[in-house]
Amino acid sequence: MGAHRTPPAARVLASAQEAGARLGHENLGPLSADRGFLPTRPPLLRLPESHAAWDEAAARLPALFRDVAVREALARLPVLPAGPEVLPEAALQRAATVLGLLAHAYVHCRGPQPAGLPASIAGPWAEVRRRLGRSPEPVLAYPDLIVHNWRFADGRNALPLVSDDLRLLVPVVDNEEERVFYLTQVEILARCAPLVGAVVDAQAAVLDDDAEALRDALDTVTAVLGTATRSLWLIDPRPGGRTSVDPVVWAKTVAPLAVPFATGALGPSGTASPVFTLLDAFLGRRRHDSQLGREILLHRRSHPPHWRRFLDAVEEIPVPGYLASRSRPDLVASFEAAREAYAGADGFLGRHRRRVSGYLAVAFMVGRGLTIGGFAGSPRELTWHTVDSALTESRDERGPGRGAGPPVGRPVRPAGRGISVADLAEHNDDGHGWWVAIDGRVHDVTGFLRRHPGGPVVLRAHAGLDATAAFGRAHAGRPGTEHLLASTDVGPLVRPAVTRAGALCDAWAGALSGLVHLQNAFRLDRSFGRGTDLCLADGDRPSALQADRAADTAARFADQYLPQFAAEVLAPLAGLVLRERRVSLGGLRTVPGGPGGGVPPGCPVRRRLDLVERRIAATKVLLVAGARCFDTWGDAVLDRGDLWRLAAEAVPRCAGASTVAVHRVRPAC
Repeated sequence: MGAHRTPPAARVLASAQEAGARLGHENLGPLSADRGFLPTRPPLLRLPESHAAWDEAAARLPALFRDVAVREALARLPVLPAGPEVLPEAALQRAATVLGLLAHAYVHCRGPQPAGLPASIAGPWAEVRRRLGRSPEPVLAYPDLIVHNWRFADGRNALPLVSDDLRLLVPVVDNEEERVFYLTQVEILARCAPLVGAVVDAQAAVLDDDAEALRDALDTVTAVLGTATRSLWLIDPRPGGRTSVDPVVWAKTVAPLAVPFATGALGPSGTASPVFTLLDAFLGRRRHDSQLGREILLHRRSHPPHWRRFLDAVEEIPVPGYLASRSRPDLVASFEAAREAYAGADGFLGRHRRRVSGYLAVAFMVGRGLTIGGFAGSPRELTWHTVDSALTESRDERGPGRGAGPPVGRPVRPAGRGISVADLAEHNDDGHGWWVAIDGRVHDVTGFLRRHPGGPVVLRAHAGLDATAAFGRAHAGRPGTEHLLASTDVGPLVRPAVTRAGALCDAWAGALSGLVHLQNAFRLDRSFGRGTDLCLADGDRPSALQADRAADTAARFADQYLPQFAAEVLAPLAGLVLRERRVSLGGLRTVPGGPGGGVPPGCPVRRRLDLVERRIAATKVLLVAGARCFDTWGDAVLDRGDLWRLAAEAVPRCAGASTVAVHRVRPAC
């Protein structure tokens, strides 16, 4: 027997538990064998005395919500700092929950939606999110709304966590609909805590080739899911029940509160639960082609670091691959039982769909126009049918497939799903991972960065792009590359099915690739100041050389590269959109402005660098959205206005509003 190997998931789990004990907080993502994805310590009940004003506002929130006086009260809050010198790391998660819910209450307490948040909320909340390593966008995260938003009703700290013993830490409405709806999700997380240990045990069994241990782990998964599924019934639409959740009251009070402020932003919907991403990783979800499938991938990328690392570790030793290489019908039966308990018609997801569909139908009927996940529509549009179909499609993507599947005992390497140019372009950072395309195939080199003989920088320079030429130059004729390419392959790079729109599609893809090149270049350029406060809020003081180079980087990108790209690539692209749509170009013009590209004079260097980063990122979002239009609509994209809107907005976003503007024209008669 060979030397014992520690399962990758076990290493991540141990590291997460050690980090939580050492740091005194779980800001990197709670992860333990006992509590699963819930914190090992009860969430903090109060902030430091210096920030008592936030706690006091949170305590008054239900009364203010009820009196429709949230905005007036929160506008009078003092502006408190949220830096590390006044707000300790251990208080960050409570601050994120309190400020996030105050912000959402401010926006959603009544219509119309305000233009922005008061300074007393916006600034501190942004700083807290930044310190937690989150997106700069004002988004309430799933950990804030669910994972850390509970307390014990009687002050005790015991297992299991069940909703009867819990209360919301920061209620907004403070009705039974809110309490039951959110705390049932906490209970489900608690019920699913043993999944973490079961997954680790399954990996150990695969490494040890221990069929009995693997079957025990799979049977544990099945049993845990059965218990969690029963918790779904706590959300009871019937009146008079112990845990009754009136659908109308829920739709009018609770449902709108967590909807993101901006269209398309990633909110704390049910798909954000780490239980779903864990089971998808462990059981081998087949596809993510549906709207909810794509959404869950985005949620996975936005998970706290410990969760992401654990999921990556789970996928390092795939159980389905092991089963395909063993002639053990009993193990296959246990695996299929676990998958059925998760994704079957009577499993967790099947029963979840049936439970939520009724609530969504009522919600749209009584005026809820938008779900947290972005489904929008009026009652006349029967949007709940769309949501129900989406839930079914997403569940089917987790099933065994329509065919008979690979025969037991014969390892089969999947061909991989098609990867679009937009998918590829998004994978050029730590959050999304690092992908490159080589000879028409896309490769995930995230796990290879540190082992790459040429160093990680060269891979990052080509991430999100077609690296065929660079790979050929560096690796032509070298042994071992075929095995490496096979082990990192995630699927073919596919072109949209277009003919009439082919030229425009190619031009758009070229513009997106060009911007990714710029983004990679800027990040590498800026990394000259890594470790300093040019890149990190609490970094070291930069040397004079680093400061000088950083100022030069900011100036070149802000005043030269980005305006040039806008004028020479994006503005012509907007013109091509109009020509392909047979629209007169008489009103299309670019207006040059002075230098600065939207960067305020005298702005600190780090701030200027951050602004450049955001300009590139904002432009990329628009170009990625346009690339997905071709994937979705094919040649019919020429008959829609999406591309013009995206192209016209991309020009000033990239160049800086003061530098270039594109003026819309009327279609030719």
